[in-house]
Order: sequence, then structure tokens, then C-alpha cells
Amino acid sequence: MLITVLITIASVGILSTIGYLVSTVRSLKDKVEALSLEMIDFHTHTNNQEANHAREHENFSQDLDVRFDKVHRKLSKNQDEVYQNLERFETKLPEAIRKVIGHIEFARPLDKK
Repeated sequence: MLITVLITIASVGILSTIGYLVSTVRSLKDKVEALSLEMIDFHTHTNNQEANHAREHENFSQDLDVRFDKVHRKLSKNQDEVYQNLERFETKLPEAIRKVIGHIEFARPLDKK
């Protein structure tokens, strides 16, 4: 009968230990599932941030390209105007020099003594 009591006590001890281990495993399983969901949320958030940064970078790059194109066109236009003015000046300069020389040659002397 002593053996039966000892086996019963051992069985109760083993069953309570198994019950404790099962509850601990279930608790750990719940924690792992919660952490898994948090990791999925973090991964989604990180992907969204990466996509937003990529979009912002692309928009910024396009804006810079547009601005540089505008500046380049404006500079080209100004450069063309400068070259046109220079060519006009080069063509009109000899005529202007001839006029000035003509005025000097045919001018009346100011000091008639």
C-alpha cells in the first residue's frame, strides 16, 4: 500500500509539473505570436518608410532636373543674345569709326587765329 501511495504522490507531482510546463509553453507560444505580429508590423512600417523616401527622392530629382533645364535654357538664351549683340557691334563698329573719322577730317577748326 505504501508503494501505491508513493506512486500516487509521484503521479500527482508529475501531473502538476506537466500542467505547469504546458501552461508555461502556452504562455511562451502566446508571447512568440505577439512578437511575430510586432515584427510583421515593424517590417511593414519599414517598407512603407523606404517607399516614401524613394518617392520623395524621385520627386526631388525630377524637380532638380526641371530647374536645371530651365536655368540651362535661360543661360543659353542669354548667351545667344550676347553673341547676337556682339556680332551686331562688330558689323556696326567699322561704320561708326568711319563716321567719327569723317567728322574729324571735315570738321572746322575751332581755333582760328
